[in-house]
Amino acid sequence: MMPFLFSLIYCLHILGSFAAEEERAYLALSFGKTTEDYIQFTPSDMSPFQSSFTGCAWIKRQNDDGRNPVVLDYEPVNEIIMGSDGYWNCVHDRNLALSRKFPENMWFHYCMSWSAGGKKIIYINGGEVGSTSALSRNLTMGGEICLGNAVNSRDPGNRVQSRADPIFTFGGQLYKLNLFSEVLSSSEIRQMSEAGMCSSIELKHETRALKWEEILREPRYGNVVEFVPPECVSYLMTKVEKMINLFKEI
Repeated sequence: MMPFLFSLIYCLHILGSFAAEEERAYLALSFGKTTEDYIQFTPSDMSPFQSSFTGCAWIKRQNDDGRNPVVLDYEPVNEIIMGSDGYWNCVHDRNLALSRKFPENMWFHYCMSWSAGGKKIIYINGGEVGSTSALSRNLTMGGEICLGNAVNSRDPGNRVQSRADPIFTFGGQLYKLNLFSEVLSSSEIRQMSEAGMCSSIELKHETRALKWEEILREPRYGNVVEFVPPECVSYLMTKVEKMINLFKEI
């Protein structure tokens, strides 16, 4: 009897750990609508992106107050800015403002690819929506990344010294933001978009150097909340049910 109980307890422990880990794979972030609501951190290594990168994310716009909402800002000097409404698509302080507005109150897939001396290309839902030439110089290293607003200046005691402008407040939802250290092809980006937000297609790219699961562990300020998108709940439950059925067969 005792060996059976120990086996049962062990199986339940494994199942619980599996369910928790699977849930983390489907976690998105919801940002409040003030300048207090953001994530900011110093990335451990931006060198993989010095000469080329592709940044992709699933985004839901929900804030009409921010005139030029910022999803990602890498400083110094506006080295990379990704926006949620079509205005900010910036590298090296050279912006490509698109005349079209991105979708609102619905998830859409955003990608920006860039290579030094090559091109900067913007994709929405797998299709190219704008491009321009890029400067022939590498990214500046040693900066900070802010999600949800422009980078806030903080003192050694972690107190804010200068506040980002409310016009840059994102105030929406963000999911699976990843930076790849290469220019992904248009077909790769289209496949990523068509696979859907609940797929794990991004994991097959070995050049995924700044990962969403790592970003989820970075410091948050104000009202930034984890949640599982309703669109992905059924995917999560299916995986957990398969694991339960596997244990039933043991």
